[in-house]
Amino acid sequence: MKTWVNYALGSLCTVILTLSGCSSTQVDSAPPDRFAAKQYQSYSWRAALPTGMSGSMDEFYRLSTTVRDVVSEALEKKGYRNVESDGDFVISYAFKATLETGVDPTATEFNTTSAVINRGVDPAEAANAQALAGPREVASLLLLFEDGENLAPVWSATISQVVENRNQPDLEKVRRKLEPGVAKALRPLPDAR
Repeated sequence: MKTWVNYALGSLCTVILTLSGCSSTQVDSAPPDRFAAKQYQSYSWRAALPTGMSGSMDEFYRLSTTVRDVVSEALEKKGYRNVESDGDFVISYAFKATLETGVDPTATEFNTTSAVINRGVDPAEAANAQALAGPREVASLLLLFEDGENLAPVWSATISQVVENRNQPDLEKVRRKLEPGVAKALRPLPDAR
């Protein structure tokens, strides 16, 4: 768990860019049973928003604000109320960046004595395979919901995406990519009563 909590600001740009990258987002979440059993109505954030001023260009402040806005909007649609402190459940989040190993584009499943009759290499397929085969940067957002009374974990989700363009961060694109990922992650949770 500490690897999620101890993130570096250098990874922050990677996370920002990840969420603005390709359109496919992977969402993994815990079963909602423990969360549903508590019948929560309200939530609060475990930590204060990182220091920064509204409209700040500080990337960490801006990304944290975006994450909180998107999660809050999704929870409000499910009927949960955001309270300043002492919510029924408490939300924390962390960022993580990893490097996934790719496939060696020079490797072949055929040995040197194998042959494929009437099979020429399609240059477009070869170029795509080469481009997609190397190591890929993957950034993830971990959401952790804890019980407001004892801070016992009751639900978690990870939203991950491949980083495609690390040189042009755009928080509006981040938001557009994050919204469906958060909605998908929260889908199994029950609506507030």
